[in-house]
Formats: sequence, structure tokens, C-alpha cells
Amino acid sequence: MVDTLSDINQIARNSYPCDACEIWLNTGYDESDVSADDWLIIEGARADKWKIRKGTKYRKVVSVDNGLFSTYRARIDMDALCSRLDLYGD
Repeated sequence: MVDTLSDINQIARNSYPCDACEIWLNTGYDESDVSADDWLIIEGARADKWKIRKGTKYRKVVSVDNGLFSTYRARIDMDALCSRLDLYGD
């Protein structure tokens, strides 16, 4: 069972890989699968090399599953896009 310890938005002190971008990249979706506005979000993430840039706001979720801690970090825009497209599942 996964327990969420924290789910916050914060400002990046460093550059981080975006976990939502990784999820998007693994879907195989392309421009024809999303709206023009959503494609602009994806192009912005690509321009940033799929990273959360230092000084930008991002979502950070810390959870524990069977004693193993994990941290999920995602750009706010890509996290919302993945959620809208139901890419997270359960």
C-alpha cells in the first residue's frame, strides 16, 4: 500500500528531471493525439529538455510503499496534462 507523506508545489532550487514528462514520453502519443494548446505545453517541456528548470514552480509528492520512499517531481503544466489525459491510471 502506498502512503503519500506530502504533496506540495514548491520552487525548484536545482534542475530536476520531470517525471510527468517521462510518463508522456512512454505513451507513444504525438501531436495528433492532443489539442493545439496541449501540444504547446509539450513543446515547452521539450525545449527545456524535459526538465524542471531551477527557479520554476513544480509539484513534489513524497510517498512510501512497503518501507521504500520515493519522490515524484513534475512540471505543473505537464502534471496537469498527464492528469487530464488520464495517463496516471490508479
